Amino acid sequence: MAEEKLVLKPGVVTPFLSNFTMSTDGENFLFTTLDMNGKNIEVVNKVIEEAKEVYNCNLAGNNIADPTALKELHNLIMLDLARNKVKNVVIFTQEENFHKLKYLDLQNNKLTELNNFLLPSLEYLDISYNKLEKVNEGWVGHPNIKIMKSIENKFKSLAVFKNMPKLEELYVSNNNISSLIGIENVPNLRKLHLRHNKIEKIEEEGLPDLPALEYLNLRTNKISDIE
Repeated sequence: MAEEKLVLKPGVVTPFLSNFTMSTDGENFLFTTLDMNGKNIEVVNKVIEEAKEVYNCNLAGNNIADPTALKELHNLIMLDLARNKVKNVVIFTQEENFHKLKYLDLQNNKLTELNNFLLPSLEYLDISYNKLEKVNEGWVGHPNIKIMKSIENKFKSLAVFKNMPKLEELYVSNNNISSLIGIENVPNLRKLHLRHNKIEKIEEEGLPDLPALEYLNLRTNKISDIE
């Protein structure tokens, strides 16, 4: 028997709120967490405003295609939308939304291109398992992301991840990367995971400037020599 869909109607969201505490300004009390993981939700609508004060929102493991209604959750610090059917990410490309958001998980969705995420506080972004290959012209890197995961997509070049001055960890295993050339302006990058790509040789003269690099994973590539 198929699991019953959870339709967001007035009062439905409230039972999934938790962590009742005082607000940061000390003026009132609020619930800080909304956990609706795996509830077979297909549509997020205006009712989600019942959780407009939360800091942490877990909507992973549903069937959500359009998360636009979440823009009303102005206090969000963590948003987990992994394992959904998200196609529309426009809300993450508009400057007026999510000024406090630090953690965004969009792995295992239906993304068609890497968009320009205008999230000024963002430190963690996971876009893995989306079969991404196309890059929107608006994406030019990000000033504050520290950890980025793009596992099992179809990117061909590390240039996609340039101009990220605070980036510390980059996970790009199972893509179509053929060279280390292209990544630049990532002075704080410490870990670079490139397992199972299509790198056949390392051109020593063209190696990127990665002064902070401590760990480089090149397992299951086809490297035969260093030129």
